[in-house]
Amino acid sequence: MTIQWRRSLAVIGFAAILALAGCQSTSDPSDSGPGSTAASPTQRPASSAEASASAATGDGEETSVFDLAVGDCFTEVGEATESVVVIDCADAHRYEVFALVDHPGGSDDEYPGDDEIGEFGDQACRAPFSEYVGHDYETSAYWITTLTPSSETWPQGDREIVCTLRLGEQGDETTGSAEGSGQ
Repeated sequence: MTIQWRRSLAVIGFAAILALAGCQSTSDPSDSGPGSTAASPTQRPASSAEASASAATGDGEETSVFDLAVGDCFTEVGEATESVVVIDCADAHRYEVFALVDHPGGSDDEYPGDDEIGEFGDQACRAPFSEYVGHDYETSAYWITTLTPSSETWPQGDREIVCTLRLGEQGDETTGSAEGSGQ
């Protein structure tokens, strides 16, 4: 799967490959939002061992990124990670899942590429964002982050896009759910 941050209609945002099922991780510091110039979100990679250790301490439940559900909150994603630790949204977190959408690509279709799949995810997540948060995306305090199929997961039938949001350009930690917040 690929994780991509996007903010404006015309600008393709920061993209990082989320390592799932043997995928690789890269980053492009070209995230931008309305009225801003390019910025580079900081993100500490989390290993599967860190996720397991956190889950073992009772801080959350280790969950495959393929099993995330609307309303799940988590903090870190990173290199060689197949899962994240889902925590209670009342606890400090960076990401919240607000929608799950499917790419219309058929089983015989070739992988459309990172840019196209990212752009599809960006557009597909906008309507559910406004419904979930109760505020239009362009002036919201939150930024869309998408987990999209990768060239490695696409041939295995992966078409799901996990729409997540994060607070602010840098992905500041927050507490509480964004659902119905009007922010």
